[in-house]
Amino acid sequence: MIKLRNILQEITLGGVQPYATQFAWRRDIVMQQTRYESEFSAEGHNIGLELFPVYPPSDEREYIFQFTAPDAFGSQSYSHVSSAVSGQIPYLRLIATIGEAVLDFCTQYAPDAVNVSGGDADSAMSQKKTRIYAAFLQDNATRLAAARYTHLMRGNHLWIVRKSTADATGVA
Repeated sequence: MIKLRNILQEITLGGVQPYATQFAWRRDIVMQQTRYESEFSAEGHNIGLELFPVYPPSDEREYIFQFTAPDAFGSQSYSHVSSAVSGQIPYLRLIATIGEAVLDFCTQYAPDAVNVSGGDADSAMSQKKTRIYAAFLQDNATRLAAARYTHLMRGNHLWIVRKSTADATGVA
């Protein structure tokens, strides 16, 4: 039995072309919180991208990222089980595009941190997604560093964190 984790370790994403590399982010204020949305098309399916502030809000600019795909009822879902596009979109190409989207957002808006943990109604699937995303971030550590970001685990959550230019006194 071939496991996805083993395949990811053997495959480099250098040859995987993302569906998009630039994204038009729409800013919206919902309940006095700024959130951002964008989208792209993958194999004829609309994939939604969302970044919203962590709750409870803090002085730091920390966001939670999620992407959604169409479900069987014509709505958008983040759940693998209810997604109507499972098996129709090459997952590595989708992940490469998601990586481009998060990097594009970080470049444009310079958040302090973005939670990119896998989310799913099935907790085992959430953990699997987080491991895949962590492997992707590790493979792209050089690009993250060039954008002045790194990635780390905080508990069970995977974060992209902006590197500080402050000295020991806190002055940047």
